[in-house]
Amino acid sequence: MYLKDTKLQAPRSFLVYALLAFFVLPTGAVAEGLMITPYMGYRIGGNFTDISTNIELKLAESESYGLIIGKDNGTSDQSEFMFSLQPTKLKGRGFAPNVLFDLDVENYMLAGKKILNKESGTFMSGMIGATRFDPSSPSLSSETHFALGLGGGIDHRISDRIGFRFEGRGIATFLDSDGAIFCGPSGGCLVFTESNVLWQFEVVAGLTFRF
Repeated sequence: MYLKDTKLQAPRSFLVYALLAFFVLPTGAVAEGLMITPYMGYRIGGNFTDISTNIELKLAESESYGLIIGKDNGTSDQSEFMFSLQPTKLKGRGFAPNVLFDLDVENYMLAGKKILNKESGTFMSGMIGATRFDPSSPSLSSETHFALGLGGGIDHRISDRIGFRFEGRGIATFLDSDGAIFCGPSGGCLVFTESNVLWQFEVVAGLTFRF
């Protein structure tokens, strides 16, 4: 099931800024233990076949950018909010694939993070949230789908205030029961796929700032 939305006038990162303000603006008791990790990454995946045309399509692999906001509560169990943006393209597969249109893939996820080793900073995390597809084509509406993810990596402290985070994650975005994706305002859809799940994988790295 997905939710259609119009092209938003506010910046895509509005929700990130709002959450950041929520954590930072209150008094020190709330802000204490705040962790902010801006990161860069590289994402692959998002392959499927359009059953109406039998054409193989893919989301082009590309760089990704994001921000993680979390709280260090002094235990091995932590919670985080993650925003990521992948500017990519939808194109056919092959030696010289045709690019159909540019596409922004946005993820908004809440994560439960389990620290496996405090000394090394190794961790695993489970994520729940949404994936928003924002096509550049004016004939297609933005749409939002439910998503789940799993991740793991290292969040190693360099000092009391700065750390290094390296993480790999997989994100599963759940499409309509009929596999419809990239739909227009009138309800017509560009692609129908047999798979109801769109899989993507990425590796990210960034610096963690602790307050």
